[in-house]
Amino acid sequence: MGSKWKLNELATCCRNSLVSTTSDKLTNIPFIVITGTVRDPVALIIAGVHGDEFEGPAAIQDLMLEIEPTEVQGSIIFVPVANPSAFASATRRHPLDNGDVNRSFPGSLNGGPTQQLAHDIFHEFALNASSILSLHGWSKEASVVPYAEYSEDNSPAARASQEVARRLGFHYLHPYRWPSGVLGDAVLAHGIPIVEVEVGGMGTITAQGQALCRDVILRFLAHFGIIEFDAASTPEPVLVSHYDLLSSSAGLFRSLVEVGDHVEAGHTIGTVHGLNGSLLETVRASEAGTVAILRRLASVQPNDLLLQIFMNRQIA
Repeated sequence: MGSKWKLNELATCCRNSLVSTTSDKLTNIPFIVITGTVRDPVALIIAGVHGDEFEGPAAIQDLMLEIEPTEVQGSIIFVPVANPSAFASATRRHPLDNGDVNRSFPGSLNGGPTQQLAHDIFHEFALNASSILSLHGWSKEASVVPYAEYSEDNSPAARASQEVARRLGFHYLHPYRWPSGVLGDAVLAHGIPIVEVEVGGMGTITAQGQALCRDVILRFLAHFGIIEFDAASTPEPVLVSHYDLLSSSAGLFRSLVEVGDHVEAGHTIGTVHGLNGSLLETVRASEAGTVAILRRLASVQPNDLLLQIFMNRQIA
């Protein structure tokens, strides 16, 4: 199945405001396609795959109305909110079946609402692109140190993803072996480079987050020659791996660290208390590293992610 709209039918040097209706006819996804002086290459800038991440959608909304088509060499598909149903309920998952769209690609028309939405995003937007920037913000329950992730595979598309990730200005880069169902894994199978970035969290939009998202988007487009952008120089990025610390109890989580803090192995970084005030568990770092993701929602259940710790691998 191809997309319902055709890039070659859009006039060049034009800002095209379009709407994609999902296959189940329940959702409309507004998007803008900027066609420049030529139609290729095509970059997809997409956010709002998870409905409680807002820095990316806000930055896209601004830039898709600011970039002048006559200054574009190629085309840009801007999708500020790819999952309107989850956005409306401010949830990570699709409200109709509790599915995670970013674990459902390439999707299926024969599946439930999440699978169908993943199918539509994949065919309407992703397969029309020659490169993809996917903006995330780690949900309304946590905050995150900004970073970019890309596939650690050695395919041409994965190597191209790594190259552009290095140009985005992040201090931390995280090579990943993405699980099946992630958008990155699905599009790499079609030879499309993709970088996924994490900026923000806690369901907020901040001046700092907006400045960073805008800079990242413009750097991405400039890397592929679609726009001109004079980016400021940044230090060499650092490659990281990570480990997660999960709650083993239900209770009240009290963090003793902040995002960006360095922790040593064995360092106490939080506690979980029962409703009667009793200490249920002490959370300790298993290895030295940097607090990359920190749960802010203090009510926790067993197996909730409390923290993610980055460990430096090497200079990229």
